[in-house]
Amino acid sequence: QTKTGIALLYDEVSENSYDIRLKLTKEVLTIQKQDVVCVSGSDHSANHRTVTLRRQPVGGLGLSIKGGAEHKVPVVISKIFKDQAAEQTGMLFIGDAIIQVNGINVESATHEEVVHLLRNAGDEVTITVQYLREAPSFLKLPLGSPGPSSDHSSGTSSPLFDSGLHLNGNSTNTAPSSPSSPIANEPKYEKRWLDTLSVPLSMARISRYKTGTDKLRSNAFEVLALDGVSTGILQFYTAQESADWLRAMSTNISDLTLQNMKMANKCCSPSDQVIHMGWVNERLEGTDSSQLYKFKFLALKGSSFYIFSTPPVKKFD
Repeated sequence: QTKTGIALLYDEVSENSYDIRLKLTKEVLTIQKQDVVCVSGSDHSANHRTVTLRRQPVGGLGLSIKGGAEHKVPVVISKIFKDQAAEQTGMLFIGDAIIQVNGINVESATHEEVVHLLRNAGDEVTITVQYLREAPSFLKLPLGSPGPSSDHSSGTSSPLFDSGLHLNGNSTNTAPSSPSSPIANEPKYEKRWLDTLSVPLSMARISRYKTGTDKLRSNAFEVLALDGVSTGILQFYTAQESADWLRAMSTNISDLTLQNMKMANKCCSPSDQVIHMGWVNERLEGTDSSQLYKFKFLALKGSSFYIFSTPPVKKFD
C-alpha cells in the first residue's frame, strides 16, 4: 500500500509533539518535517531571515505569537493574517521562531517581554527569525479563543494563547503606511516538507506498547527497522487514523516478509521450506517491572523452530 498523511512525532524526553508528514511506499516509510527554504536569489544568512515590517493602522504587524522562555519554548509566529504586513513580506511563516526584535536578542525572553518589544518598537519593526522544524504542535495550533491577550487594557497575555491584537502598538502615523513587501532582488522563500528519515520496512517491526511494558499507547505506535533505526513515537489525531496507518504498514511489512521467505526457499529442499517467520514479544520472568518484554524473531523452517534476537539476513543464518 502507498499512503501519505499528517501525524505527530512525540518526544518522550520533552513530552512535546511535533508536526510531521508520513509517506508510505511498499518498501519504505519516510518521515518529513517542514522547513523554510530559499527557492530563488542568494541566501547567506545560515537559515536566519531578517525582515522589516511596517506597522499598519489596522491590523498592526499582521501576526500573532505564542510561547516564551517561562515555558521552556521559544516565541514563535502562530498566525499570519491575510493581506496584512507580515504576509506581504513573503518572508515570514507560521512556525518561525523570533530571534531578534530591532537588534535585541529575544531567544531567552519571556512571552510578555517579546510582546512589549513588538508593541513599542515603532512603525518599522525589524525582526530576525528562524523556522523551528520541531516547534511543539501546541505553539502553532489554536488552543481556543484568546484569553487576556485580546484585552488592550489588561496589558497581560498568555504564552499558550495567541498574542496578536495588541501588537498594533501606538502608531505615530495617522495616514496609512506603505505595505510591507518583498524587494525585487531579495531571496524568495517557501515552506516545504523535506525528507528527514527513511525507515526500510523489510523485517521491520511495529510496537504499540510503551518500551518493555504491557501498556498500550493511545493512537500511537513506533516502527523499528532491521538495523534498529526507529521512527520515534508516531501519534495520530484519531483512533481511526492510527488503525488505518497501522494496517497499511503491517500489510507492507508482511508482503516483504513473504518475498524474503520465497527467496530463501529457492535454496531449500521441499521438505525444508521456511513456512512462517515474524516478530513476537517474549515475557521476561523474574525481572523488574521496567522491562517485562523483549522482542524476538521466530522462524518455522521444515520441522525446526528457530528463535532469533535479530532476524536472519543471510543464508548461513
